[in-house]
Formats: sequence, structure tokens, C-alpha cells
Amino acid sequence: MDKKETNLSMPNEQKIIGIQKASFFSGKRRIGLDTNVLIKLYDNPGLFSYEEARIFSKKDVIFVHPISEYELSKYIKEKGFDEETAKSEAKKFLSEHNIKKVYCFIQNEDINNFESECNVKFKKAGKEHLKCHTPDSIILLAFKRKGINKVISTDEAFRESAGLLVMDSSKLPSLDYAVSRELKKIFDYRKKYYRKKRH
Repeated sequence: MDKKETNLSMPNEQKIIGIQKASFFSGKRRIGLDTNVLIKLYDNPGLFSYEEARIFSKKDVIFVHPISEYELSKYIKEKGFDEETAKSEAKKFLSEHNIKKVYCFIQNEDINNFESECNVKFKKAGKEHLKCHTPDSIILLAFKRKGINKVISTDEAFRESAGLLVMDSSKLPSLDYAVSRELKKIFDYRKKYYRKKRH
């Protein structure tokens, strides 16, 4: 990435990270989604039908960086849509699920300092496999400046870096986890039902 100061709300080329499960949010929070979480949600609309997703019915709670919207539109385009349709689809998805964008100019010096601090702490903690890098650093610094106090990501480095900015973090339950949990409920219900019938 170019090391000049840049308004990074209009990215040209960024990377994608990773996805999975964990504890979910409660209470009044300002929650920031990592790029891959956004893509995971787009790919698995069934996730919105589960109880954990009730937070998406509230306004001014869930946020993403424009980098993530851009990456989502790129992902949609790769599925065979033209650029304008892909951009429109990404914008519509955010709107339908009350996901707001945070715009914030981040100085290049701040990005470099934050990445260095995170990577030094990872090394001291014996976690050399973790690296804080762009676009993660840009997204996290913007979230912090806009008052985001929790992030959802399945990338360990992203979550650990958020912790250094005093932001809480968790993973996202995968669709498989949500489905298996629902199947377990059905199975448990049937077991109880047949047990009652025997008595």
C-alpha cells in the first residue's frame, strides 16, 4: 500500500480475511463488522432468521467501513454481475439490514504507528503468527474514532488488534453452527415428546 496520507474511505485494492462462531452482543453497543463477516452474512441470509441476529433490526448499532462495502461489491461482481449492479446490490444489502458506514480520514502515520505497536505486542506475547496490517488497521482506527466499542470478526489478528484499542470483540456463529443448534433443539424436543408419550 502507498505510504502517503490518503483518504482511505475510497479504497482501490484491499484484502479479505476469515470467518466463524462466538459469543454474541447484548445491550446498547456500537458494533463494527469486519469485511469477511459482512460477506458471510450476504452469502448466508438464513443467519438473519436466528435470534442472535435481532440486533440488525435496530438502527445506529451495526457499522462497517466503506472498505468493507467495496469488498462486498467486488465479491458480488465476481459472481457474474456488472460493476454498477454489484455496487447497487451491496448498498441495498447494507440498507436492508440497518448497517451504516463510518467515514473517517486516517493519517498514514497513525496507521503505521498502530501496526507497529500491535505487531511488537504480538511478538512479545509469543504470537508471531498474528500480524496487524492494512486494511485491518485502517478499519479498526476508523471504528475507534467513530465510537465503535465492539467488533465482530473471525480473524484472530483483527480481534487482538481491536483489544489494543480497548474495543471488545467476538466471532460470528457460522451457518453450520446455527443450523446444528436448531436441529439439536428439534431432536431434544422429539426426545421429550416421545418420552412423554411412553408415560
